[in-house]
Amino acid sequence: MNSVTEFYRTLSNDLQKLIVDVNESKIVNIKVGKHPHVENFRAHSNILMVRSPYFKDKLSTQAIIDSVDENNMIVDIIQEIDAESFPVILRYIYTGVADLSTLDAQGLLNMLIGVNILQLEELSYHLQDYLINKYSNWIQQNYVQILSKISKNQENFAKISFYCFEKIGENPISLFSLKDFTKLNDDIFYIILDQETLQCDEVIVWEALIKWSIDQSPNIKEKSNNDDIFNTSNWNDEIFDKLKNIVDKFIPCIHFFEISSSDFYGKIRPYRKILSPETYEEILAYHMKETKRKSTKLWPRLGKIDSEIIKSKQATSITNLIGNHYSLQNKKKISFSLLYRANRDGFNPGIFRNQCNDQGSSLALIKLDNGKVIGGYNPLGWMKIDPKDKNDYSKSFLFSFDPNLDIRSMKCISVKTPIFAFNNQNQQALHFGTSDLIINGKTGTCIVKDFQNPIINTRNFNIDNIEVFAVRMK
Repeated sequence: MNSVTEFYRTLSNDLQKLIVDVNESKIVNIKVGKHPHVENFRAHSNILMVRSPYFKDKLSTQAIIDSVDENNMIVDIIQEIDAESFPVILRYIYTGVADLSTLDAQGLLNMLIGVNILQLEELSYHLQDYLINKYSNWIQQNYVQILSKISKNQENFAKISFYCFEKIGENPISLFSLKDFTKLNDDIFYIILDQETLQCDEVIVWEALIKWSIDQSPNIKEKSNNDDIFNTSNWNDEIFDKLKNIVDKFIPCIHFFEISSSDFYGKIRPYRKILSPETYEEILAYHMKETKRKSTKLWPRLGKIDSEIIKSKQATSITNLIGNHYSLQNKKKISFSLLYRANRDGFNPGIFRNQCNDQGSSLALIKLDNGKVIGGYNPLGWMKIDPKDKNDYSKSFLFSFDPNLDIRSMKCISVKTPIFAFNNQNQQALHFGTSDLIINGKTGTCIVKDFQNPIINTRNFNIDNIEVFAVRMK
């Protein structure tokens, strides 16, 4: 990605505003930075106002009157903007050129904060892309600083925010191993722990929660054993109560039943006083009697989806699609249980039917020989005969991912003729629509008819693997 990028179209559009909005331009003396690193910059008020919504608001008529000094010069002080990166921002405002070659990763992050203050959306998007593409390793070493700086306005930093949460989901230990991860504010930490795509053992998530919670209180930290945080033998009830107040909101994020019996005894039991009696007894009964799970987290995180075709982030996107079709309330959880894998079980339609018939709603994933992934959701499931009640047919959809599995490439195609959304003829393994997606062994066909668009731009294709999952909603 080039370090110098030109945004002449936006510059031209902004400067045209000066034709209809002719005002006397004043010199603005902008003081940027915090003591002792404060620098002065001069710029023209009319240029600033047409290029930046921040300056347009700040340099309104009343604001100008209030901020004019004895030399009839407007003075503006912006402590939150980094003085080192402001010349780059000012050059962009005047010329439409973003030259990032003089800034390192830290300087670019500081510049991004300043760009957000000045409400320069185009430059903000570009900076986020530039950081992600050129400094991905630096980002992963500085999660805490980045997430802390953008936490109050995550919607303005959507790209880099999404990137951080996605990478943390793929490798939570990369965050939990940072010395400063306990400095994350509770809202950001909650978002991380509540992700259904955290790909690590659940006991590691629990350990991270305990470490983070202890560090939030000097009194608790003083009592804790740094060498063994699970040694709470010298703790009194007051310390446990303080920790419980900190931990309480995070408890629903922990999938306790994914933690082994030995780790339960060594790492949860020492902190039983911070759990509600009902929660603790339920976990205890499960490990000692293997009783049925009730209220606490019952399902594995989506990060553990048993698929050779997609990863957790693609599964999450598909989950969201299913949820949108059902308008699920109260954050109903969707999980996938593997029924059939062609590379393991064979490409025979009879085997597929034996393992997938009458298993309820299902998800089909098909990896083509060119790496592209296509699939479909069957809300009623594959059956020996077509069901009489076809009210849910309209919830069926097809989807696809490009070979790189970038979730931004995902396409969803809704059914156009619900009554023909899928076909339960036993001679075909998978059959969506009259002819929209038909799978026979290692080959498939696509002729659009009952869905809005074709799922793939070719009539015939070859298949590398097929997976079918039962879809469970809780």
